[in-house]
Amino acid sequence: MKVTRRQFLKVTGATAATFAVVELGFDLNATASAIKELRTKNVTPVPTVCPYCASGCGLVVYSQTDSSGKYEKLLSIQGDPDNPINMGGACSKGAAMFNLREIYDPHNGEQVVNPKRVAKPLYRAPGSDKWEEKDWDWMLDEIAKRVKETRDASFIHKEKLEDGTEVIVNRTERIGSIGGSGLDNEECYLHSKLMRALGLVYLETQARI
Repeated sequence: MKVTRRQFLKVTGATAATFAVVELGFDLNATASAIKELRTKNVTPVPTVCPYCASGCGLVVYSQTDSSGKYEKLLSIQGDPDNPINMGGACSKGAAMFNLREIYDPHNGEQVVNPKRVAKPLYRAPGSDKWEEKDWDWMLDEIAKRVKETRDASFIHKEKLEDGTEVIVNRTERIGSIGGSGLDNEECYLHSKLMRALGLVYLETQARI
């Protein structure tokens, strides 16, 4: 017998609906409780505040304990759903804190090192499909060289107005800068002065993105 797709969906849909409404005689309450206990067993959540900017977003740090309640290790960091500011959400930096930031254990003061955390500068050449480890001197020299090359090639000294007159602008429109929310006022001032001295007009901050 040939069965069309519509007939197949009708039959399987009706079967699924029947199983959903018919009492099969199984009590799944105990199973559900056991699963919930396994997911949270020996895991202690501790609320805290994200250190990156002044927004005050709440985070929850989950740590593992042994059967006696003694602390063992940190497990993860998630947004706090009970915090009225972020309501469980987190920006890209807050969400990746466990992988990016040097976290110090509040119980013993030791540094927690995530095995997935990038600890060395990585460089991927144009057209390459792999990352290479480089030292900081090489990276900083390469960044400075490319900034200078781009600035020299795109620097605008004067700009002509509609009436034909020229004004000095001294700017480049091919480089942009994004500041981190963890910078304090003095660092932001120095950063903006440096970027303006280079002629940048596109300045942004991580907090607004």
